[in-house]
Amino acid sequence: MSEEPTPDDAKLRLVEEVKNRAKGAFSQKDMVSAELLYGKAISLLDSMPGKSEAPLYSNRSMVRLNLSKVEESLADAKKCLAIDPKFVKGYHRKANALIRLNEWDDAIAAANAGLEIEPTNKAFHEVIEKANKDKDKDAEEKAHLKRDAQDVRVDLHNMSTSRQANQQPAKKEKKENGEEDSSMRGYKTTSDGKKTSFFHTEISDEAKKMIAEAGFGKPQKLETAVEDKEAKGGGATWNQAGTYEELLKMKYVKVELPKALIGASFGLPRGGSVAVTDVVDIAGDASVTIARGKRKHLLDLTFAVEYEMKVGDDVGKGKLCYAEVTANDDDGFEVTSEVNSETVNSLREVIEAFVKPGGVGLQPVVNEAIKKMIAEFKQL
Repeated sequence: MSEEPTPDDAKLRLVEEVKNRAKGAFSQKDMVSAELLYGKAISLLDSMPGKSEAPLYSNRSMVRLNLSKVEESLADAKKCLAIDPKFVKGYHRKANALIRLNEWDDAIAAANAGLEIEPTNKAFHEVIEKANKDKDKDAEEKAHLKRDAQDVRVDLHNMSTSRQANQQPAKKEKKENGEEDSSMRGYKTTSDGKKTSFFHTEISDEAKKMIAEAGFGKPQKLETAVEDKEAKGGGATWNQAGTYEELLKMKYVKVELPKALIGASFGLPRGGSVAVTDVVDIAGDASVTIARGKRKHLLDLTFAVEYEMKVGDDVGKGKLCYAEVTANDDDGFEVTSEVNSETVNSLREVIEAFVKPGGVGLQPVVNEAIKKMIAEFKQL
């Protein structure tokens, strides 16, 4: 981090090293280190005219949003788009930061700008839906607070009026014989001599007997079971109208993702194989929302795929770190490769050739398994 090379080629080599470390820190959820590393790469490129990279600002924007540095995240997203107005992820970062700042209309505008560049990107539709939902919720909460304030004013007025009335001496009414009656207005005396409300209806003994015989007022047994009806959009039975409902699915993902990936393998051309042994550090969001009878699948995951390579008697281990795995399986996955320190050099070269690349070896096998899991998730 403290190294400050002067030749441009040395700076560019250091930028690539810092970028790889930043991705590794992000996959380990070390956001503080990731922010510092992306900042180092940005400052190195800023020292070379014309070398600024939009993805660096986009990535730091995402990291800063995770650190709740929302204003700084928005500034990075804007800088990203200033460098490259066609960089789609910049609009996604900008929209998410604006939602966190409760600037819902601006967030929707940013998402729509992204859709103009990439109309098939479902992530922008999800952002727009969230912005509209949060905006409606905020309006509802403000209306509720306004109603509560009005109720408080009415209660205070009633209390004040009640105190004034209690301070006035009660008027005494005269009976027919001219004597004053100190009883309160609005009350009467029943046939058994009890005081009750003026509006109370006295029921005769004969009427009480008829009511009892008819069974009114007693619990009744339901002879027919209540039939459960499927709600619109396949939601809970209580939500027959198909209004907004959210089903959390991270438990499902934490069970199904390892089942889909563990055991995935690739046979090496010169003998030996490399296979997935575990899936760890699964984090993010997974949910199914139902609104107006329609289902939406929201997914944003990070996780690490651990693997083991065996060639003869040599064994090497490492992991592929995935970030920003979404329900839009058309998006490319962000993947970084890490190799365990005890792996021998001869296997490191094989890992470089058949694990690290996205187009050959183990990684395409894993990617297909992830896409299959995503397709099954979208059927929930």
